[in-house]
Amino acid sequence: MFHITREGDLPEVEPRILLIERGEEGWPVLDEEDLEQRLEVIRNSVYLEELRKEPDIAAYRQFYWRLGIDPTKRRPSAEALVRRIIAGKPFPRINPIVDRYNLISAENRVSLGAFSVDHLASKELVLRMAEQDEPFLGIGFPEAKPCTGQELVLAVAEEIIALYPYRDSHNSRIRGDDTSVLFVLCVVPGVEESRIEMAAQALVSEFLGEL
Repeated sequence: MFHITREGDLPEVEPRILLIERGEEGWPVLDEEDLEQRLEVIRNSVYLEELRKEPDIAAYRQFYWRLGIDPTKRRPSAEALVRRIIAGKPFPRINPIVDRYNLISAENRVSLGAFSVDHLASKELVLRMAEQDEPFLGIGFPEAKPCTGQELVLAVAEEIIALYPYRDSHNSRIRGDDTSVLFVLCVVPGVEESRIEMAAQALVSEFLGEL
């Protein structure tokens, strides 16, 4: 069973993990009609200028500031998705797994991480601060970048798999044919517990058809 341990003096965050295995019929594909209906609900849920005032969005922004990250330049993932949808920009289609969890992230305003269990070296996850110059190869990076030592990271077997709560690793990324996926629901101070629970239930329902 996967679990997360904390090392050192860390911010008050308690990420939640959820393991979902691929069903016999594979991962469910998000068809265009279903996608468009759900995007329309998101578009009508809030005005763009009001989005940053939503309590959960504001909580992620405040947490970013505490980490020394400017959320107006590097937006929390859920907020970035909602902004993209409200602006009418194309929804990013990556693969059946990523497409669906991105949609859930936008619907619930909860930042989510996702990691291929096929490419995790251990079930022991560690939440800690990065070491000075520790390398991290994030999704979309052309090469590994050195950490400053101020980043809050999630690591497995000494390898950083995420800069918490905003960028996942290239090596443990979701390919689309993964046998199992470990989801991390990025909890930060100020995000309502009920919102996290709703996102977790949505993931289970989305991929397993269970409530």
